[in-house]
Amino acid sequence: MRLEQGFSMTIDVVMCSDRKALLGMAVSGRSALEHASETVNFWIVGQDFTSEDKKMLRTSWEHAHLGSVSFVDISSAAIEGFRSTAYLKSKMTYARYFIADFFPDISRCVYLDVDLLVMRDVAELMHLDLGGNAVAACRDIAVRSGKARPDIARRLGLKDYGDYFNSGVMLMDLAFWRANGITKRIVDLSIEKEDSLDSQDQDALNITFEGKVHFLDTSWNTSQYEKPDPIEGKIVHLVGPVKPWNARYQKKFVEPYYRDVIYDRFFDVVDRTAFRGTRPWNPLRLGEMVEYCDSKIPTLDMVAGKLRRLSKRGGDRAA
Repeated sequence: MRLEQGFSMTIDVVMCSDRKALLGMAVSGRSALEHASETVNFWIVGQDFTSEDKKMLRTSWEHAHLGSVSFVDISSAAIEGFRSTAYLKSKMTYARYFIADFFPDISRCVYLDVDLLVMRDVAELMHLDLGGNAVAACRDIAVRSGKARPDIARRLGLKDYGDYFNSGVMLMDLAFWRANGITKRIVDLSIEKEDSLDSQDQDALNITFEGKVHFLDTSWNTSQYEKPDPIEGKIVHLVGPVKPWNARYQKKFVEPYYRDVIYDRFFDVVDRTAFRGTRPWNPLRLGEMVEYCDSKIPTLDMVAGKLRRLSKRGGDRAA
């Protein structure tokens, strides 16, 4: 990995979340700090965070390598026009579009999702030579699995689906975003191609940055489905709609690996945060039932989108 010269010895980490994933954010940040070799500044784009939530995060990240923690609250109006899906109802993932605008003094940052176990030093990523590319990221697990998905290439208009990347861990050149008006371009694209973006903003990022991606070794974003063991030296992405902080996790992931390696390690980190002792609420399995029912109830814009797509297909057949 070739490193860029001239950067300060600090790591600017950006995360985006609403308060439903507060525990995941605490763990992603804490695990990153525990493996960092340099000072980490956290830049948080949040929604509905209370002052107590912010205090809990600051306390969770008290560590020798912690620099500063800064919060920006994003309004619902800023992201309400984007598509949500059954896989991910929250639209907070679209907050990534505005990072370059929210933090104008940062020239580059490490973006981290809030469902990660960060078991390696993100300083290596922060100082990577991007070679003129806009982002650095790993190819998605769907690509790495070797399962051809030409339908996705056609749907998104990509030249090569083999370069489709996962956006859960990225080095972002924010100066490139500003110089090339990326925020407006990707917002416009996401509205124009709304019905094609099954993976929400990740699809839009792949369209926008095709040919401008520095591809990382998969250790920077390894899916839990790949069952890495040991997980040291990797960033493990807890992909999927059910997370360790959900009551349904141990029911869905029944293999001992997920209990012994992922679940136990996740809550081992939790217990070094201000959320010490927190576990999924599940008396008489009520937590599982509440989560399941919630996952099956569509949002109004999901219903409207479904009707719009059905109407469009009907019109195409009639033509």
